[in-house]
Order: sequence, then structure tokens, then C-alpha cells
Amino acid sequence: MAELTESGCKTFEADAAIAQYARVKLDADGKVTTAGLTDKEIGTATREAFAAGDLIAVRLRSSTGTHKMLAIEALAAGATVYTETSGKVQDTAQATAFQVGTALDAATADGDVIEVLYNSHGDTAAA
Repeated sequence: MAELTESGCKTFEADAAIAQYARVKLDADGKVTTAGLTDKEIGTATREAFAAGDLIAVRLRSSTGTHKMLAIEALAAGATVYTETSGKVQDTAQATAFQVGTALDAATADGDVIEVLYNSHGDTAAA
């Protein structure tokens, strides 16, 4: 039976280890994994999954407010951020990346946690 989620988060089973604040995608088996460069995520992991089978809350992309995300590189506050490997975001519009939103914080290095305001992904990758 279908469920209805009215809050900004939903619990999913992880298919593998997932870093806290990584973008995640939904697999065909209903579990979540880390989203890659070419993936449109369903949201961000609110806590770390240490192994497959862990239950984690995912802050859904459609929820109100902002999201904490992982940067893969230094970027400025106000930069448009795009999908990147390992569930992270970048400020470089690679040909197969999707626009995620606007960075509200600056990042100085790979792995920095930043605040991001979601935009609509759109239907095509950045060109």
C-alpha cells in the first residue's frame, strides 16, 4: 500500500554506506544509495549509514527550507551548484551534471558541509 509523507523527511533502508549530508537516489528495490554526477537525487541523508541495511532519514528534495550538502571543491557563497560524484555538489557545470541549487555558504575544501537552497533540476544536464 502506498504511504503519504507530509513531513520533510522519510526513512529509507540504505543499500550501502552513505555519508551524512550526501545526495541520495532511490534504487528500483526501494533502497537509497549515494547519488552520482548524472543522478537526480531524491534528497540528502540526514545522518550517516555505516552499512547496507541501516535505516536513515532522508530530507526530501521537495521539503521546505534549505539542505546541508557536501561540496567536492572550494566554491563561493551564491554559486550555482551542480551534481557531482559521491553525493557531493560542485560549482562546475559539467556536460552530464544537473543543476541542484544555490550555495548559501562558501566551501574551502572537498568534504565541507554547506547550506544549499534547492532549485528545480530541470530536464536536461548542464551544457
